[in-house]
Order: sequence, then C-alpha cells, then structure tokens
Amino acid sequence: MISVRSLLTTLILFCLSSLAGAATVDIQPLKSIPLGSTPQDVVATADGKRIYVLTSASQVEVYTTAGQLIGAIPVDKTIDGIIPQGPDRLLLKSSSTNSLTLAHLEISEDIEVGSASTLGPVDAPVTIVVFDDFECPYCAKAVPLLKKAQQAHPEMSRLVYKNFPLKMHRNAELAAIAGLAAERQDKFWPLHDLLFEHFNKLNPQKINALALQAGLDMPRFKQDLKDPALKRQVQDDIRQGRDVGVRGTPTIFVNGRRLNERSFAELDRMIKEELNRINR
Repeated sequence: MISVRSLLTTLILFCLSSLAGAATVDIQPLKSIPLGSTPQDVVATADGKRIYVLTSASQVEVYTTAGQLIGAIPVDKTIDGIIPQGPDRLLLKSSSTNSLTLAHLEISEDIEVGSASTLGPVDAPVTIVVFDDFECPYCAKAVPLLKKAQQAHPEMSRLVYKNFPLKMHRNAELAAIAGLAAERQDKFWPLHDLLFEHFNKLNPQKINALALQAGLDMPRFKQDLKDPALKRQVQDDIRQGRDVGVRGTPTIFVNGRRLNERSFAELDRMIKEELNRINR
C-alpha cells in the first residue's frame, strides 16, 4: 500500500519536474556599475532604490539603481556584512567580534523644486521641502511647525510644498489640484492654510467655498481645476516623492536630508547645521 505522504511526495516531484522542463530563464544585463574597490558584500534596500556595497577598503559605498555613486561611509575593518534596515539605517555585521552595529545614514536627496509653491526667498541657502496631503491630520498638525521654522530664519530658508495625496483620502487629490490652481492666482498659501484648517471636512463643495474665502477668481479657478496639466503636476510630485523614499505624509527634507523627528527643536537644529556647513 502507498502511503498518503509518499503519494504527495511523488506528485510534488512530478510537478517540479514538469515545471523545470517547461520553463526557460534568460538573464538580461541591465546596468554595469564599476566599483572602486573589491566588493565584500552587496545588498539592496527593500524598495530597490539603493544599493550598498561593502568594499575591501573598509567602506560602504551607496549607489542608486542607475549606477550613480551617492557617497561612501567608512566602517571598521572588522565589518564583513551589511543588512539594510529601511531607507536610512544599516546593520553592520562583524563576525570576528560577534557583534552588530546599527548605523544611521544621512543621505542628501536631490529634490527638484520646479514650479512648486514656495514661501521665503528663492535664493535662500536652506530649502525645506514637505511632501503633504491636505486630508492628512498629521500634515495639518505640522503646518505651524514648518512655518515657525521658516520664519525663525526668514532670509536664510524657504519652504517648498510638494503634493503627495494618499489614496485612502478621497478628496486629497482634488485639494492638491485646487492648491495648484490657487498658485496660478498667487493665492496658494491662503488656500493652503484654509484647506488644512478644514482637513477633515473636505469635499468638492467645501473646497470651492474655501477657494472663495481665500479670494480666488472663481470662474478662473473652476476652469483651472479641469486643466489636465495640474493633475499631471500632482502625479509628478508623487513620483518624485516615491523616488526619494516618501511613503507617508508629512515627509520633510532639509536641503535633501530627511527630518526624522517632527519637532521644532530638531527642524531648527537641522537648519542651523546646514547654515553652519555653508559658512565654513
């Protein structure tokens, strides 16, 4: 008598052999990345945005998937393995000392301002970029923090607004388009403040009412809402946000460096740190 276990094993082996005979795998090289030193370990982040290479020169080189070298981080000579832990953290493994070290990476992202709405001098040496969602309660809570930080350094910093409406928020994309339409009338920030003041009450009628309250030319505003170029601009912001690792809102960068603690003290510290770097 054949046991059920034996029968299952036979069936699995038969299926595997059938698949092996039917499938063909071709490797297509996409990109060749020249390395400065012999690689000891190579890993990529879960989102595939960055590649980390531990080299024989006792440093971790950071690359984009396009092959661009972002920077190199010196590490102890005993480090023989690396494990990414999110967009800005890395585990460094040392077999000889039987230890792990959690390292925080400060990578400065290149974020294009483009035609985004800004507050502060265009030529300010410090740029604060926020990827935001008008229906996000955390974004609404961060508005006073961002304005306070920019106003603390009025001549040396500017605030840049980028749209990142989340799919879970039904009216967020329309609100984002409304903000861009208001920018065409130089009234983005008045509408911005009203939208966040009423973030939990937004719908098409409410957005129109807030636009009227912000002093917009309503026939022009309603016509601009239909302009597909504004929706494309929102989508461009979203793509740019994803490219620099934005997953939720608000996500804030100071001269390309991600703010990890949403407090005035930390944001002010980062601004002053950037100013100190410039003045060295």
